[in-house]
Amino acid sequence: MTAQPAAAPPPHPFTLRLALGLVGVLIAALTSGLNDRISSLALADIRAAIGIDYDTGSWITSAYQAAEVAAMMVAPWLAVTFSLRRFALIVISGFAAVGILQPFATGAAPFITLRVIQGLFGGALPPLLMTVALRFLPPKIKLYGLAAYALTATFGPNVAASLTALWTDSVGWQFAFWQVVPLCLVAALLIGWGLPQDPLRLERLKQADLFGMLTGCSGIALLLLALTQGSGWTG
Repeated sequence: MTAQPAAAPPPHPFTLRLALGLVGVLIAALTSGLNDRISSLALADIRAAIGIDYDTGSWITSAYQAAEVAAMMVAPWLAVTFSLRRFALIVISGFAAVGILQPFATGAAPFITLRVIQGLFGGALPPLLMTVALRFLPPKIKLYGLAAYALTATFGPNVAASLTALWTDSVGWQFAFWQVVPLCLVAALLIGWGLPQDPLRLERLKQADLFGMLTGCSGIALLLLALTQGSGWTG
């Protein structure tokens, strides 16, 4: 006999506790977009601080965005496999930890490597917002959850310029990365308290097209790198 896959988790009643858990996911997703935008706007100060030229510095943004897009493709599948709450907490913790370490990296290679790692963590956060909105919100207010997902595309650009000026002119360029720490802490507390804990579904690993995941994620990442770093290749 073949093993039957585990049943999907039952629906949960929409309570204040669950709503606060969803707010935690929203904060995490907004933090990811904010980090991406502010680090791009502060790039000149970052390049000067770590002593790299313009062309090398452009990889700080490109590498992050390539890793971010790659992670977006598989984040929902990983969240179902390892449980939404557990996966979200791991991703948020990793995202904040790399943000703490980022300003201490010396030289281009370590700095860009950390950006790739943070991009993988950061890219996994926005899809989780769509996942929790579709799963937990009642039908009557599900549309508002989708609107919150759209907010991730507009919130960062609208506030990033002011925050970038504050960090680089008045506080320190390091806070372009350290700003994520308190936001991630709040998000982790809300998610850990508010979202239900689903069982692990590790049997999905046996059914996964790992080769397709690897080639799909790497392919979209390489395409983005070609578009962002390929300026002037054709003369």
